[in-house]
Amino acid sequence: MNKTYDYVNVFQGSGEIDLPCPKGIAATWLFIKAQCGNTTPAAAYPFGKATVCAYTGGYPTGYGDRRPNTCGKPRKIKNPYVRGFSHMHASGTGGIHAYYNYALTSPILGNALCPIEEKLIAEAAHPGYYSCTLSSGIRFEGTVSKTLAYHRYSFPDSGLLAIDFSNDGLLRDDKNFGKAYYSYPEYAKVNTVSQTRVTAHIKLHGINLYFAAECKESLGISLWENYVEAYGETLTPKSLKNRFGAFFKVGKNANIRIAISFVSCEAALSMLDSDSRGFDEVLTDTENVWEEFLGRIKIDSDEKDFLEIFYSNLYHSLIKPCSGGGESYLYDTNKTEGKFCFDLATLWDMYKTALPLIYTLYPEISEEIAKTLIQSIKENGRSPINLTVAENNDFPDQARMMAEICLADYYFRYGNYAKEILLASETDLATHTDYLDSGYCERYTHIVDISEALYSMAQIAEENGKVDIAKRYRCLAERRVNAFDSKTGIMSTNSKYYEGDNYNYSFRLLHDMDGRISLMGKEAFVSALDELFGYTRKAVKLPSESEVNPITPGLHSFEGFNNESDMEAPYAYIFADRHDRTCEILSSAHKYMFTSGEGGLPGNNDSGGLSSCYVWNCLGLFPVAGQDLMLIGSPKISSAELLLHNEKNLKIKVYDNNSSHIYVDKAIFNGKPVLNYQLSVREIMAGGLLEIYMK
Repeated sequence: MNKTYDYVNVFQGSGEIDLPCPKGIAATWLFIKAQCGNTTPAAAYPFGKATVCAYTGGYPTGYGDRRPNTCGKPRKIKNPYVRGFSHMHASGTGGIHAYYNYALTSPILGNALCPIEEKLIAEAAHPGYYSCTLSSGIRFEGTVSKTLAYHRYSFPDSGLLAIDFSNDGLLRDDKNFGKAYYSYPEYAKVNTVSQTRVTAHIKLHGINLYFAAECKESLGISLWENYVEAYGETLTPKSLKNRFGAFFKVGKNANIRIAISFVSCEAALSMLDSDSRGFDEVLTDTENVWEEFLGRIKIDSDEKDFLEIFYSNLYHSLIKPCSGGGESYLYDTNKTEGKFCFDLATLWDMYKTALPLIYTLYPEISEEIAKTLIQSIKENGRSPINLTVAENNDFPDQARMMAEICLADYYFRYGNYAKEILLASETDLATHTDYLDSGYCERYTHIVDISEALYSMAQIAEENGKVDIAKRYRCLAERRVNAFDSKTGIMSTNSKYYEGDNYNYSFRLLHDMDGRISLMGKEAFVSALDELFGYTRKAVKLPSESEVNPITPGLHSFEGFNNESDMEAPYAYIFADRHDRTCEILSSAHKYMFTSGEGGLPGNNDSGGLSSCYVWNCLGLFPVAGQDLMLIGSPKISSAELLLHNEKNLKIKVYDNNSSHIYVDKAIFNGKPVLNYQLSVREIMAGGLLEIYMK
């Protein structure tokens, strides 16, 4: 019997898209962003700090053969040589401005210390494991535990293992990769601890990082700068623009363990000391953890391709964010009982589907996310949009007060930290003086962001006896109408829009959708939705990157799950009594927008943003961000069981589900009819049986 992780193809989405040729309305959808998933097959632990994978310097993960691109088909690196094996990787992002790939470890055949340029002869991977054979005949295997990265090498003959502690980001030596894609250390010091251990303190992007590496098979250790051996036990580079690190002399077989700390080199060494297991034992444990995490959704299907697509997407939904393992570079974790996570990259990408999926099933990381968001607001005075291992790396153009919407989703599932959430919201709101003074922001999407956050906070306040706060927040939230054109009811054209136009943002799922629809009237609302999805317009010409950038106005096209801007818009039809349209669009998405293999994602996966959307759509449920609300769509599964965070189960049973039955006839939850295709999150989290009848 197959294990759940056997269905996962970790390479899914790591290459240029290769989807079925779209037909019908799907043929009118416009892929406005890059046509690649930008995932990586790196060995990973669920929400773990360390990942390890072959490093070519490709965009944006350090893996693969792509140059930087934002729109259209990705451009290729002419010779994507493997230069070693790196740690900590982005997952599906685009221009995130911090690309990691730290502690680049290069196996060198022979005794001449030099940079390597190897070809991949073969590679294989599954959850928790990555391996490859290089053109020199060297074989690499990598795995990770919750805190450490493990390397295992087999050489044709003796050689060296060189660690480049200066490496950060993508290719420095390629003129097509500008300075935005890599950086130089601001501080560096490398120390040999013994013949088998080395530490390094490196400051990158304003953040202090501490490494400890161990090779028990080491026959000798030396430090180096610009690939010249440096004598002594301590190395302070002559120039921080130089390459520098350490190397171990090894025989035909060698293992390396690497720890990364945010606190100190001593803490990194302690991580090595606290886990004495070997490679195989760690791999087995990590595989078991992946099986447990992936198994929290069990679906029944005889379609092997569908099982692969579903579980590969679930897998890529569980890579980010990363647990700090009790450490933080942002604040003293004593304030948060050791809770800290990073690589919320970005909240704008993750808040609609990725975080609600995590909150629903994985309490281990959910509390870390909530405490991190609350404490981040306390420390910085405002909601973060992008929280990576980099200083001053936020994306304020994307959104505002996203943390409050995410915290509301956490609250509706767990009921915790109401007081702390409300205090954080007061701190954050005070910084949005333009909204408070006039009810307007330069970007009108930010008006809606703030308003929706306030509606969410008002509900939490009211449920916790803070009536005055609830009343004030609701009053301020009414300024949402300022974002919409008073004549058309569509988002105003007097604003710039991030990665889309005013139509892409006009059908966000808001509090009081009846009030939203009344700005246009139901008939006009449906008519505008029909235009967005291609029922009443021709396909928009797909622009090349040289012709258009992702903020070009006037396209009025659904982005086809290529981007997060309008991924929830199919469900807006529900509030206008056209659930049939929702079903048609989701059925087209199941058929044309996601498939198996390296080209199986329609766009940047953005830390699980697209993959988690696919998972929800397949289950026939969709979370409404910041609200105690779930919507029923058009499921692809026939049955599923979700192991919820509170040890209760949600079973979903779908009847007469096939390609000719895409519409929902009725839904019953725990024996009672579901009205208007709507359920509360709290109902779902209490568990039970959801029955969906198709027609």
